[in-house]
Amino acid sequence: MCRIGVVVTVFNQEKFIEHCLNSILQQTYKEIELVVVDDGSTDASGVICDRVARGDSRITVLHQQNQGPIIARLHGVELVTAEYVTFVDGDDWLDEMLYQDMVAKNVLGQADIVAYGMIRYRGEQDMYQEPCIFEEGIYSKEEINNKIIPKLFWDFDKCTYGLDPSLCSKFFRREQLEKHLRNIRTLNIHYGEDIALLYPLFLECDSIIVIGKCYYYHRIRKNNILPSYYKDEQYYHKLYILYRHLFDVFSSSEFREPLLKQLDYFYMYSIRLGKIKYGDLVFEERYMFPFDKVDKNSRLVIYGAGQVGQTFYSQLKRLQYCNVAGWVDRDYKLYRKDGIQGIESIQNMEYDYILVAVYGKEVAVGIRMNLMKMGIDAAKIITL
Repeated sequence: MCRIGVVVTVFNQEKFIEHCLNSILQQTYKEIELVVVDDGSTDASGVICDRVARGDSRITVLHQQNQGPIIARLHGVELVTAEYVTFVDGDDWLDEMLYQDMVAKNVLGQADIVAYGMIRYRGEQDMYQEPCIFEEGIYSKEEINNKIIPKLFWDFDKCTYGLDPSLCSKFFRREQLEKHLRNIRTLNIHYGEDIALLYPLFLECDSIIVIGKCYYYHRIRKNNILPSYYKDEQYYHKLYILYRHLFDVFSSSEFREPLLKQLDYFYMYSIRLGKIKYGDLVFEERYMFPFDKVDKNSRLVIYGAGQVGQTFYSQLKRLQYCNVAGWVDRDYKLYRKDGIQGIESIQNMEYDYILVAVYGKEVAVGIRMNLMKMGIDAAKIITL
């Protein structure tokens, strides 16, 4: 019977870690080897992990001084004996059928990497699915080269990652994984540590299996709180360290030209992201405003201050096509310019339409449903 190795890294997540661990231990498939790495927590996280471990022999808890996620994951993988390993972050959790489905589908043992989708969770009434962009199925080495590598690191049509870089939505062969964790153990980075491991490892894969279903719940905590790596004074320095590491890896690949182009686009994207810490807008024009769906001179509320929303706002401000009656975003406090407000402020606005300015059908559908639950007329909600 196949045993699954699971590594959970924990740093000051006392509010969520027990839920996380229980979602693993309560999987319908029981052949689990769980290693929990408490990476120097200063709250009660370590105590909670020890208490849960006393009740289940499948858990090993390692306490260490804080060394960051790369080293924490490496130390966890070093303690695993199972052939396949997967990760869970200490504030996230799993669908209870994840491991059972993987075994039933007989995917473990057939591929070097098995990838599946994630569910972005803000609350019971605010979550959406993000399946893998690649079609479900088994990809041979030739199919990987022809179908995935051309947009592995960067999808030029969507202006974002191709294969989602999260390590938590994948299973890996332990030996390959440990090798690549060791390769990056000296990288002093936080932003992009998953990327530093995943894409170089991927180039060695002979096969990958993509599962269409979303099993992993990624908790998006505390609206409007800027991630710590954006606040880091060395953000750009560490970003360059990541860039140089990947540049060196890709330069020796047979796919050097397309991968280096993808890397450059990712790098330019990440440079712009650094402006967030100043409360500034990040993205330049990239999307065309849907003039065919919005009447000229109408009163419009823009929902979304990300890439799409910033582009639309810039176009409308320049062309004066219609009146922007409001601009809202769930993370409005990250932006201190142009009067971006919270979602609840829509109730006090006078408008003809609300334009959901986000990329991705699943995300837009979820937002539309939430707006309708707020009592907003569906006829006034426009999606792309």
